[in-house]
Amino acid sequence: MDSKRMQLMAIYKERDTWRAEIYIDGKRTKSKSGFKNKREAKKWHDIQLGLYLYSTFNKENDTVYTNLTFQHLILRFEEIHLPTIRATTAMRYKIDLTYRIKPFFINYKLEMINQCLIEDFKIQILNELSPKSVNNCLGLLKTILKKGVEWDMLKENPAKNVRMQKISDKKYTWWEDRNHITQFLSLAKEDAYYLAYRLALDLGMRLGEIVGLSKSDINLDQCQIHIHRQWSEKEGCYAPTKHGKERFIRFSKSSDLYELLQKAVAEHPKNEIIFVNKNGNRVSARKLSGYYFQNLIRKSAVPKIRFHDLRHTFASWFMIKTANIWDLKSILGHSDIQTTQKYAHLSVHYNLTPNFNWDHDTEL
Repeated sequence: MDSKRMQLMAIYKERDTWRAEIYIDGKRTKSKSGFKNKREAKKWHDIQLGLYLYSTFNKENDTVYTNLTFQHLILRFEEIHLPTIRATTAMRYKIDLTYRIKPFFINYKLEMINQCLIEDFKIQILNELSPKSVNNCLGLLKTILKKGVEWDMLKENPAKNVRMQKISDKKYTWWEDRNHITQFLSLAKEDAYYLAYRLALDLGMRLGEIVGLSKSDINLDQCQIHIHRQWSEKEGCYAPTKHGKERFIRFSKSSDLYELLQKAVAEHPKNEIIFVNKNGNRVSARKLSGYYFQNLIRKSAVPKIRFHDLRHTFASWFMIKTANIWDLKSILGHSDIQTTQKYAHLSVHYNLTPNFNWDHDTEL
């Protein structure tokens, strides 16, 4: 590549900020403004230029690998991959990148990053983070390096054999006493969001899936609910399900849950949303779980749990009654059977005694 084809110092000040531009063959191909100082502008410029030079190398020439740094890979990852994922996930990624991954790896050439170095990084963050956060950070690093292989910036992923931290199963809260469930439901029948509590207790639906439920997702003829998205309160829009997979949950036509769903579909003909507030807008997930639900908990004098614990309650009693962990995995939408395993002990612990009864017994 002839260096005369490039204008290497297309960096200048614009009022109170700095701007950098990339020129190839005299044509501006990329630019960015708003840098606080010349040093930041030049840094961006040099990285972009390095990526361009990389793309012009003969991929069979090992020189391409010796000239690339982790910073080149990160910039490419931030510009190409981050915009394709959910905003909430991207925000978490940016925190790990800014405060953990970049400070450790940013000055290394890609060819210098190996498993030993990554293990050193793992030891460092173990002193600062919980095992789950360590796994999130390592998972992100593995994804970045895997992308580096896909983009032909690395010969192989140096993190492929790095093991994640083992996380012990956390205890979860649920209503173990059947009387607490019937006591709560008895009072909740008069609540405007009674159906929401039933969907969590009868079918194990998540809060975001319930708030995001629309009439078109409910098939009364086939007695099933199509779970293919959830409502993201932070973003104010629909988002993919937790693991990005759709599922169908069935309910019985002879149950009172069927009647509740039938009534909900018939109400407010011009509104596709199932759960609305007094103004006819979608109810806030935070208000539903933190205000309406907790008020019922207090009034019914049952043990205090979170809204999400209704899902745990469903899963626990499902295992007690059926002992079918694979069906439970499918209903809950877990991507890994290991996640469902935390309920497995209940079929043994309670000796499979399914002779309990409350209003929605037919759903379990």
